[in-house]
Amino acid sequence: MLESYQILQILNYRFPFLLIDKVTNYTKGTELKAIKAVSMGEPYFAGHFPDFPIMPGVLITEALSQAASLMVALDDLGWEVGDPIPSEKRNVIGVLGSTQINFLKSVLPGSLLELDVNVNWRKGPACSINVKASVEGVVCAKGKITVMMVDKNKLFL
Repeated sequence: MLESYQILQILNYRFPFLLIDKVTNYTKGTELKAIKAVSMGEPYFAGHFPDFPIMPGVLITEALSQAASLMVALDDLGWEVGDPIPSEKRNVIGVLGSTQINFLKSVLPGSLLELDVNVNWRKGPACSINVKASVEGVVCAKGKITVMMVDKNKLFL
């Protein structure tokens, strides 16, 4: 549905911090499903428990946050499945208001981390989103994230 080069056109992240490889499903105003391929080549595995490497929880949270921001950005762009990605430069970025994540299982290298996000409520630029990260149907993390779209030129006054 959306490949990594298309995601780069919407989100303001680049390697090694872009944590979404592909979008597999999107329903406008409702939900987004994405995948992060977790590879042993990721730079954090060199120091995060080298004898038993696991993906840091903060990066799982970040991947879920990026998926949530991507969904809200696609909604704000009015994008529909099959449409090209609008080419205009956007000054709007997603900023977190709060996160409430519970970690249930470790994510190991070689996993396909499935990121599921769906809208709980939306009021203006703010949106509360239910999030879940899983591997092969087993939930690794779940919770809620509040994200707000903000003009990045107004962040640092």
